[in-house]
Amino acid sequence: MNPLVFIHVPKTAGTSFRFGVDQLLGADRVVRDYGPQSPETSSIVRDWVLNQRDLWQFRREFDNGGYHFITGHFNAQRYVPAFGVQRCFTFLRDPVQRVYSEYQHFVRNYEYKQDFPTFYRSAPFINRQLRMFDNVSWPALGMIGFTEYYRESLEFVEAKFGLSVPLLEENRGRDNVREYEIPADQLEEVKKINQRDIRFYDAALEQFQWRCQLKNAGKTFTAGEVREVRDGKLYGWAAPETGDAPAKIEILVNGTVHAQVFARLDRPGLRAQGVMRNGQVGFVADLPRVETGQEIVCRVADTGQILPNTYQLV
Repeated sequence: MNPLVFIHVPKTAGTSFRFGVDQLLGADRVVRDYGPQSPETSSIVRDWVLNQRDLWQFRREFDNGGYHFITGHFNAQRYVPAFGVQRCFTFLRDPVQRVYSEYQHFVRNYEYKQDFPTFYRSAPFINRQLRMFDNVSWPALGMIGFTEYYRESLEFVEAKFGLSVPLLEENRGRDNVREYEIPADQLEEVKKINQRDIRFYDAALEQFQWRCQLKNAGKTFTAGEVREVRDGKLYGWAAPETGDAPAKIEILVNGTVHAQVFARLDRPGLRAQGVMRNGQVGFVADLPRVETGQEIVCRVADTGQILPNTYQLV
């Protein structure tokens, strides 16, 4: 099988998933990267990634060693150059519930003595999910699943990658899907300081819901996003998961179709990440004169799927 990279965001049912992968593939076919202090980290990672920092040699040893899978608490950009973004995937979880679950984990396993506000105000735990995908275009990931939709996420992993991971309950029955009750004042503060994580989660969940809807309709999901609106032009990219034809994109201003373009322009940055069509997935559209409060939306013409990052002009 082609290698897969699972970015294990803490407290998102990733432990259940990796145990399922061990059971499916065999633990000796799985590489683990949980940092230099963790006894779980594989020697191949310690030798070539953490010590030598030779990713090319790591990939060579990975292939020669008969490995198939990488998992761990690492930023996505670490392995994208070696395997490509389309072979990477992850699970996300409601940011507020996730940070409280991680707090409980620290109290239970690391004898953390501070209170919850001290924990969630600490920089390493703010916008933690999004920061694991810095410098990577998250819509280009092979798949994003969700703790709250774990069973459905496993079905998409199988459909997308041919990986039939057993549905295990390790950790999930304890706290990974539990709904924590958080005092109102703490809840509001957690939301305020994790706004970027919440926007990321909401946007990714909307795309997951599109994936479900399109699957039920027998249609193809399209990866992509609106990148920016600048100097009267809209820039974005899009690529269907199957086939080689460029995506046809409709640009709507206040609900009215203004233009149609094909996503086939070269995007070197996406090409370097291993995006479909060798990075020939970009599009640009001229915009009409727009006024304050107008909304700009991009959707896939063939399916109606809305791409993430709509623009509200204020």
